[in-house]
Amino acid sequence: MKRLLLLILITGLSLQAQLMRPSQFSITAADSVYEGLIGSSISDIAGSGDTLWLGSGHGLSASFDRGDSFVGFSRRFSNLGPGGISALAVWGDTIWVAMGFDTTTGQGDLKAGGGISRSFDAGGTWTWLEQPMDTLKMTVTNGDTSYEKYSQMNVWGLPIFSVDVVTPIQNITYDLAYDGQRLWATSFGGGLRVSHDLGSTWERILLPWDSFDRLDSTILAESEFEIQESPEYYALDPLVHLNHIAFAVKAWNDTVWVGTSGGVNRSFDGGKSWDHYTFQNSNISGNWVIALNRQVLGDGSERIWASTNTTGAGDVTGLSFYDGTTEYWRAPLQGNRVWNIASDANNVYAATDAGLWKTKDGLHFNLLPNYHNPDYSEIIYSDAVYSVLVNDDGAIWVGTGDGLAISYNDGLTWNIQKARSLTPDDKVYAYPNPFTPRYDKVLNGEGNLIIRFTAEAGAALSIDVFDFAMHRVKSILTDADTQFSGPQERTWNGRNEQGYLVANGTYFIRIEIDTEQYWTKVMVIN
Repeated sequence: MKRLLLLILITGLSLQAQLMRPSQFSITAADSVYEGLIGSSISDIAGSGDTLWLGSGHGLSASFDRGDSFVGFSRRFSNLGPGGISALAVWGDTIWVAMGFDTTTGQGDLKAGGGISRSFDAGGTWTWLEQPMDTLKMTVTNGDTSYEKYSQMNVWGLPIFSVDVVTPIQNITYDLAYDGQRLWATSFGGGLRVSHDLGSTWERILLPWDSFDRLDSTILAESEFEIQESPEYYALDPLVHLNHIAFAVKAWNDTVWVGTSGGVNRSFDGGKSWDHYTFQNSNISGNWVIALNRQVLGDGSERIWASTNTTGAGDVTGLSFYDGTTEYWRAPLQGNRVWNIASDANNVYAATDAGLWKTKDGLHFNLLPNYHNPDYSEIIYSDAVYSVLVNDDGAIWVGTGDGLAISYNDGLTWNIQKARSLTPDDKVYAYPNPFTPRYDKVLNGEGNLIIRFTAEAGAALSIDVFDFAMHRVKSILTDADTQFSGPQERTWNGRNEQGYLVANGTYFIRIEIDTEQYWTKVMVIN
């Protein structure tokens, strides 16, 4: 019965894990390296100083001038793997990038790992490595072929079974950490792995079993009889132990922190022995941990921040931190799904579905307002924030589903960057296309179709939406004065004049700038 409940829970986690990244992953990438962001849904930000790296569902981008300009890296010319960016780690000029893509299986659409690419020269050259997997072991007995389920690993001198993961499906890499010597990787099916040779080979790491608060040589010796009696239960197996499903990792020196579907794990000896924190044995709010952050305070003490999600077993979605001085967990922000966490010595930022939260004392949080250029020529149409980074120059980098926002003055003003159409010479265009009003570019609870055009200040501007029969369904603007010159945008929420969402179908948008008319069309899918 316990195994059945675990299978049901893991199936639910598996389905939700497909949403752990904010954007869909495409199996194809751009045809060439080009200037600008390669994708507007920014799920990862890493780096420091002048050089920052950004991951999205469409690929990898970088800025080498603190956000003044960007370049996109493609699979075709940069030897990246298939799909979008699922994890990103930066150590000086050494860049690690994990890829993933959506694939259709007999169990529906699932995510698959597209391997890991590395660069030792800040993106000048890349080496692609296959997705970390185990070897499929075949046994032939009297002409009959069978495949072994387990390998055997040596843990503190004790043989332990580990389930062989021999497919990239449900084996997408969700996080990477590099400490200058060891590369750590987490995945749904593959658990926690470490490489001592720059990703060429991998070693499986055994985390504590779900009911264990600690795993070390003494505990293994005391449990040797039980392990020998039930080797499959004590195997490294995500179908039995939620703590073997890994999502987040932070590593420096010999310290490693790992977030799983069964709590948070800490090692001070490079992954040999572990402490295991859960909402059952500590004050952490939830057991499903998808993001971690290390904050070094001004006095040199540390806090480990964890994004927690409920597993449906009485725990709570929110944000928790472990105080290294008191050795105690606190859960100051609950009820918000946290995608990412960033910090400096004085501030902590939590990227959530509701926006970006900021705290100075770790206990009281404020929600930052929406993001736009000072002249409102660019606006981020997204309530959700998916990634955040505090650069060493104090700048705050915020990744959303509609682009990047950068502030150099503690959030008072913002510089907005977005991925643009590959045909920027178009006078007008609208995106996303197709447009799903309930889910696309949601700001203040309302979806937005972005209508992009170029006009001169003072021009009379009218925008109307027509259905396929050319009946006007919405007048967005009528003879409005254009406030400034250059590229700009307006929005449509997918509703008609009566405030109802329009039906599925093709719609035509007419933009009148003085006496000139321009048309574009969009497909609406509810």
